[in-house]
Amino acid sequence: MTEKKYNLVKKITDDIDPSTVTATTYQMRNFFAQFRDGFFSGLDVMNLIQHYKAVDMMKKDWVVLDACCGRGLLLPLIRYYKSNISEYIGVDICEENINTQLRYSGIKRIDEKGNTEKKGLDYYDFKVRHVLSNVADMADKIDHESVDFIVYTSSIEHMQKEDGAASLRECYKLLKPGHQMFLSCPNTVEKKDPYDTQYAAHLYEWDLDELRTECEATGFEIKDVFGLYSKKRKFDELMKDDPTYKRFKEYLPTPFLMSFMPILYPEYSDEVLLIVEKPTSNLKDFMG
Repeated sequence: MTEKKYNLVKKITDDIDPSTVTATTYQMRNFFAQFRDGFFSGLDVMNLIQHYKAVDMMKKDWVVLDACCGRGLLLPLIRYYKSNISEYIGVDICEENINTQLRYSGIKRIDEKGNTEKKGLDYYDFKVRHVLSNVADMADKIDHESVDFIVYTSSIEHMQKEDGAASLRECYKLLKPGHQMFLSCPNTVEKKDPYDTQYAAHLYEWDLDELRTECEATGFEIKDVFGLYSKKRKFDELMKDDPTYKRFKEYLPTPFLMSFMPILYPEYSDEVLLIVEKPTSNLKDFMG
């Protein structure tokens, strides 16, 4: 199905030169399964919240693009809470990720339900389409300005920086003017070199300032910024004299605490969210 040859690896190990890798395919954990099992971390809580928030922003009859869709963690939430969208488009560089979406929805097996010839897609009340593509050139396969909302969560860090920047330009081409993208990634400030990352599954981790700058250079307007998650010791120091933090800390388990308190302090957070919008008119559009 793919025309180009990519060097895809699950994660960066000691025997791999990261400069030769196109993308890493290790995915965030399936938080539906983690909560069902009873073992989950703050990252699982964060990912549930951010996916729920993205779905909450969707509107009736919208075409929604899921960039680097992975196993499709958005789909169960859309089915339950925003099934009146018009179409879901999942884009991923890894064919196995797309195949997983055809077999499962959250923790449910769907390819054995309904019309098996449709590979489970009739499980949803909205159209589901998949595009096998590098997000750095996906606009060759999808009509420009045909998408109402883009969800691009925890994925730009799995590719080379230049491909990440290119993917933002592709998102800009696909998004309708006046519409928004939900963009999240780690905030890694003190990089010793381009491949110094918080997690071995990541290739290049942006910091908040870098991502702001690149989004604005692409033509997007930054509408809002949130912190999504952080390590507890960082916030213990930052908020040691804050009575509200102390009160929350007395009750909330750490995975929940560190998925709530960083919301107000994105600069201090290890994971951040940008809500960016394509303006209705922009000099960049006229210049091509």
